[in-house]
Amino acid sequence: MADLDFVATPARTAVMRRALARLQAPARRVVSLDFLTAAEINQLCGYAERQSFRTATPQIEHRGNRVFQNFDVCFPAPRDGVFAQLADLLETTLDEARSAMTAPPFSPGIMLNDFAIQRYPAGSRGIGVHRDGKRYRGIVVIVTLAGDSRLFTCDDRQGHGARRIDDRPGRIVLLSAEGFAGRKGEDARSLHGVDQVRSGRLSLGFRHLPDHPTG
Repeated sequence: MADLDFVATPARTAVMRRALARLQAPARRVVSLDFLTAAEINQLCGYAERQSFRTATPQIEHRGNRVFQNFDVCFPAPRDGVFAQLADLLETTLDEARSAMTAPPFSPGIMLNDFAIQRYPAGSRGIGVHRDGKRYRGIVVIVTLAGDSRLFTCDDRQGHGARRIDDRPGRIVLLSAEGFAGRKGEDARSLHGVDQVRSGRLSLGFRHLPDHPTG
């Protein structure tokens, strides 16, 4: 029912807690979990398509590492409407889940105050292998809304050992970020990318940037 959309239920808190516990495992840096309903995804898709996008910088470079980008981006995306409802749901559920854990992996009161929408056209190269910036802390949340593509993790920047992440619409993906479970530097952050964009891709990215106001 519509009045239950984006509500932080005990069931959602429980599945989030289990996901965080899996992410705490020494070798894990990314997990996927079933979290959103078809009705919620439909609302998010409709609202995302009404936003203003610009072409992403075709290539970015950091410390000698070059990453191609073949998508349109809305950033900073507005935290209003159903986006605000989703962000509130994620923050509440993450906070309730961590508080139920014996060894919480991040501090209470996480704010997902860095929000972007990415829209990839059919046939896009996607985005090259990269790590999310060290400035982001605790957890990164990716929500794929539509399309047919591959989100993957890998062993190195050449993409060896690529492993698909199940990010079908309705699921969300959690990536370990700086400080999660005491992790630091590159050890905290998974190498990942997007390719095989067959029918396009529409996704949301939520991150926590300390000392940055909520938009």
